[in-house]
Amino acid sequence: MAEVSQPPHDSRSFPFPPGPLGGCPEEYRRRRTECPLGPVTLPSGDEVLLATAYDDIREVLAGAAFSRDLRYPGAPRMLPGDALGEDPGALTSMDGPEHARLRRIVQGAFTPRRAEARRPQVRAIAEELLDGIVDAGPPTDLLASYAFALPVEVICRLLGVPAKDSGLFRAWSDALLSLTPAAADERRRASAEFGTYVEALVAEHRRAPGGDLVDALIEARDEGDRLSEAELVRMVCGLIVAGHETTAHVIARGVLTLLRHPAELAALRADPGLLPDAVEEILRLQIPGHGALLRVATADVTLPSGAAVARGRAVLAPMVAANDDPVRFPEPGRLDIRRTDSKHLSFGHGPHFCLGAHLARVEVQTALEAVVRRLPGLALAVPAEELTWTTGSRVCGLRRLPVTW
Repeated sequence: MAEVSQPPHDSRSFPFPPGPLGGCPEEYRRRRTECPLGPVTLPSGDEVLLATAYDDIREVLAGAAFSRDLRYPGAPRMLPGDALGEDPGALTSMDGPEHARLRRIVQGAFTPRRAEARRPQVRAIAEELLDGIVDAGPPTDLLASYAFALPVEVICRLLGVPAKDSGLFRAWSDALLSLTPAAADERRRASAEFGTYVEALVAEHRRAPGGDLVDALIEARDEGDRLSEAELVRMVCGLIVAGHETTAHVIARGVLTLLRHPAELAALRADPGLLPDAVEEILRLQIPGHGALLRVATADVTLPSGAAVARGRAVLAPMVAANDDPVRFPEPGRLDIRRTDSKHLSFGHGPHFCLGAHLARVEVQTALEAVVRRLPGLALAVPAEELTWTTGSRVCGLRRLPVTW
């Protein structure tokens, strides 16, 4: 078994700064060449191993010898204390029969057929938003007026919550997604407020069902087994965060990517049939975050690269690094909207594959098709180099996307 190699000391702290225009961090590329599995220090201070090769990351995410269960003493944490995705009772923190039970109960609400049935509603929202943007005239911050507004409206309608509460969701999500250890009190406050809000939402839906996703989750069952109240609240909270924050940044980054590649944009306008593959390529290139998941080895493992992971060691598996591996994706930094059979890992891989992936695809496809069609003269209103990016968060996204047309 190959030994873990040592990166330079000054590159040991995760997360790493993004590459140009929010691209893959250069540190992942360097490590993939020099030390595909090496130590890294998390914001919590815990040291784990960082995988950077596609095949290794895929194995860590789906291999039977790796666990997501964080309920044992001394389990590594991304941050000190509780944080989003590290709740031991959450679906994302479970393995085996417990995880399979929850997935079986709720997966019927997230099938490709159900996602596709939402497409007309998503299209209507996109057209309505673009009507307002066109009427107001250029310029506009497309991140706020469209990329965020669309998935927020979709998730509000999907869950049967008032659109006026979207500002609360954004504030709570920002706090919960923070990677700043100093923000621990803010995360705890946001988590408590968010949980209280969703508890009230569930209670209201029990009193007066509205035929939406919350009602479907309340009624969801598998051979008589149903979600507990705590499981239901965790599920809805996770859907609200994932259902708007990440999708919004994929839409914004997708628009920016197309504007930076005018030949590809022209090809997409000329042949809308390229849209599905174009969206998969954008998802591969523009995963909007550090997208790294923790797993713990339950046995001694040799990864496909030959690197060894001892039983009990934790491994960080960043999907953005996997999506940038030239062994799997020739010329990984190049946008190729005709790239097929992508098999990117932006939605994860294995038992914890993102439940909302099908709906996210529908939203991104619809959003990009509509904006490309409705705003044929779309262009950045500022030089790309002047765009600024969020820092200190699990989500690496634009702060604004000023455009004109």
